[in-house]
Amino acid sequence: MNAWWIAWKDLKIQFRDLGAVLLLFLVPMVVITIASFALGGLFEEGASAVRVPCIDEDGTETSKKVLAELESVEGLLMESTYEERGGDVRPMTEEHARQRIERGDRSVAILIPAGFGHRIQAGEQTGFIVLQNPAERMNTTIVRGVLEAYATRLSADPLMLKIGVQEVMAASGGRADPSEVSRRIQDRAAELWENPPVLVEATNVVEVRGRGVDPFKQNVPGYAVMFALFTMLSGGGALLREKEMGTFRRLLIAPVSRASILVGKLAPTFLTVLLQMTVFFTFGHLVFGMELGQSFAGLVLVCTAVAMAATSLTILMAAFVKTEAQLSGISLLVVLAMSSLGGSWWPLEIVPDFMRTLAHIITINAWAMDGFKDILWYGRGVVDILPEVAVLMLISLVAFGVGLARFKFHQT
Repeated sequence: MNAWWIAWKDLKIQFRDLGAVLLLFLVPMVVITIASFALGGLFEEGASAVRVPCIDEDGTETSKKVLAELESVEGLLMESTYEERGGDVRPMTEEHARQRIERGDRSVAILIPAGFGHRIQAGEQTGFIVLQNPAERMNTTIVRGVLEAYATRLSADPLMLKIGVQEVMAASGGRADPSEVSRRIQDRAAELWENPPVLVEATNVVEVRGRGVDPFKQNVPGYAVMFALFTMLSGGGALLREKEMGTFRRLLIAPVSRASILVGKLAPTFLTVLLQMTVFFTFGHLVFGMELGQSFAGLVLVCTAVAMAATSLTILMAAFVKTEAQLSGISLLVVLAMSSLGGSWWPLEIVPDFMRTLAHIITINAWAMDGFKDILWYGRGVVDILPEVAVLMLISLVAFGVGLARFKFHQT
């Protein structure tokens, strides 16, 4: 008898319940699909644009120009009209915008008050009015930031015009025509704004291959790693049941080492995780067109390293608990904590720096996601993911070694 015969026997037992096996794959695929569509706005260009009702009570050329420029701002989707139940399209009103914000359909709206254009031309104080839900701080901060930047530009025009006219009049001893000076300054300013002296240029430091990022490239590997960790419940539970039934005591009589016994018992868990990940990635590729990168070998290598790490954590958990109830509670806490912290639920790029550092210290998820991103997002190869794979393999060896040393093969 060796480890492989033990593994083969356990695999046949595990796959005897086809209903449970089906749920093992079906539930994660449903979760991946729902999460990917729900969080698609984080990845798809334009899908995450902030929808902003905009009310123009001024109706002048100045306010229309302002609206046109706001509509060109990436990340904002201005709504200057709305559709009534009968299908009639109406200009956006303050009352309708307020109703949408109160219902939670929108978080912020922009109102351009009457007299806006006239006051700007006259150099008088005016401004935008922002209607907002203070609880939706992300969207309101974005909109207010855009408006404040634009308000600075609008404020600069009349101030510079006023200063320019005053300086020309002073230099000419009051003999110049202020109206003509004002017109010429405005015309010249308009020409200069066509080619402003300060621009914003974006340079890609990292190249994203293929069709770029999409929610499935985040969620398929992310939830694959999370559900791989959930095997600690089934695999660890099986080990504890074997101990309780005395199976290990009988196996220890046979000419097989303790390490071989554990390898045989853990091999079905490893193969199940590997099969799960294969199904998930195939599902994402065939059903949703998710790209698998340019290195199939690299993808297989990361999946294998994740499966080994998750399997090794199984024996580690089983070595430190006495009952399945303890295993269930502790494993659930560990899996949820590692998944939320390690980037399985959302990209680590959106969390604070200290959380990214902590994720790479105490989770396998962060290293796994780094490897998957290298393959799926950036089109990198085997050499590029070797550091992540090395860390995952080190975690596997340490977890298995500690688990083997601590695991008791009989009830105490």
